[in-house]
Order: sequence, then structure tokens, then C-alpha cells
Amino acid sequence: MKNSAKILTFTADHPENIRKAMAVHKNVLICGIKGVGKITNTIKAVRENTNVCYVGNPVDFEGKRRPGSLEKYLNFILQHKRDITVVDDMETLFGIKDEIILIVDEIYGRSWEQLSQIGRLMEMPNIRVVQIVGCLKYMGGLITKVDIVLQLHPDMAFVIDNDFARTICEKLRDKKGDEE
Repeated sequence: MKNSAKILTFTADHPENIRKAMAVHKNVLICGIKGVGKITNTIKAVRENTNVCYVGNPVDFEGKRRPGSLEKYLNFILQHKRDITVVDDMETLFGIKDEIILIVDEIYGRSWEQLSQIGRLMEMPNIRVVQIVGCLKYMGGLITKVDIVLQLHPDMAFVIDNDFARTICEKLRDKKGDEE
């Protein structure tokens, strides 16, 4: 699986890019500039899938509240996929035996308990995790559980090498003084 990123060809069709990455990788990290459509394109990519769960975050990658409110943001997501399950308590996911796709929206501001839960979910064989982040540095130790990092841009996408992504996380986190 690690070398399969080299054979993927990405275009401006971000839902298709995300589907390609998910077809060969269990834990996919989606990042990109503000407004590129990380969450919208991810929801479109899984639109035809069943058993899709979503874990939201009341703040974005800068710690700013979602425009309007988290409820308005969730309604926006539900407009794109009505049968998505919004998860309020990640602990409930540990008992699921079915195959699911879990979309985790943003890392910034999450508690150590939530980060630990996300890490455990990434290790579960029946859960495919799509992690959305605005900035890699907040991934912390979770970056080691990611199989592929897909960087979205307005007219293209590309893969960031996993070792390079880990180095980015470490260096930016160290520079800011963040602790893991």
C-alpha cells in the first residue's frame, strides 16, 4: 500500500481524487488551503457509500468558530449527504463491528482524550478514517497512523510523502512550542 501513491494520477476532480486515495489506503489525510473544499469534496467522494459517520469540530484549523454555528455547519454537511451519521461521542464507535467510513473534521482544539480516541479508531480494521485538516502541524503523533496525505489545490491535488509530512508536523510543532 505504501508505494501505491506513486501510481495514482490526480486531477482537478477532487471527489474522484479522494475516492482514488481511499480505494488503496485505509487512513487518508486531506489537507489544503482554506476554501479549497476539503470537507465538501470529501462528502461528495463518499456520497454513494453507506455507513458513513462524521465527527465534527466546533472550530476550524485556526481555532475560529464555524461560520454561524456548528449546527449550521452540520446542516450544510447533511445537505450533501442526508444519510451520514453525525457522531457526538467517539466512544460509541468502538463497539461497531460493521465496516464504516469515518470522516474526522479538524484536529485543532481537540482534547488529549479525543486525539487518543482518533488514534485508536485509525487502528481498527473495520474503520476507514478520512481526516480533514487545515494545517498538518496539529496532527501530532496521529500523523504516523496516516497511510496517505492528499493535498488539495483549486485545480489539482498531489500526494505529500509520509516521511515529509511527519517532518513537517514535528518541525512546525517544535517551532511553535506545541507538545505532543
